[in-house]
Amino acid sequence: MGVKFTVMSALALFAVAAQAATIFPTSATGSSSYPGYNDFYAIDQGAGSTTTDWASFGQGNASKLNLDLGAVHGLATVSVTDRVTSGGGNGGYVGGTTDFTTSYSLQAFTDATFTTAIGTALVFTKSTPVGPTGIASFLDIENVSGLTGRYIQYSVIAANGPNPGLSNIAFGAVPEPATWGMMVVGFGMIGYATRRRRWADATA
Repeated sequence: MGVKFTVMSALALFAVAAQAATIFPTSATGSSSYPGYNDFYAIDQGAGSTTTDWASFGQGNASKLNLDLGAVHGLATVSVTDRVTSGGGNGGYVGGTTDFTTSYSLQAFTDATFTTAIGTALVFTKSTPVGPTGIASFLDIENVSGLTGRYIQYSVIAANGPNPGLSNIAFGAVPEPATWGMMVVGFGMIGYATRRRRWADATA
């Protein structure tokens, strides 16, 4: 009974430690915004956030969104949900694919003026959904390992309409050293419990 509890406890500890923290930007400033499709809607959370979009105001490939993550983070992944309201009003799923962004970049900067870049931009390409069935059809998750900073610029490189934008953007952070320590402890507890159970079975 004690062994079973130890194994389950270790597994629970490992599961908690393995989950990278989700980083939501604290502010967003777009290069422009279509009336009613404000910058904030790219980073809002809670009920309805997946059907409220930021849309640029006719800027097409020049559209940018400057993000403040609130603190410096080492990032592991980015989750980008493209506009889901194209063809209708903001605040409800439409599923139109006009204004869909087919290529974008992420670039870290040293300060809030977004003038001094850190390293090189990461560029991603995605396909326009064919027959989208829901919000998940517009979601793109990418590996951004090596991207570190507080100030991140999202830039549209290519889009199939004049008003590209975002429904949501969030980042997965690289686990902190303390989290890695928890994972090591969890592995150790699992190994110890497994050896103890084998010993108990051999002497039974």
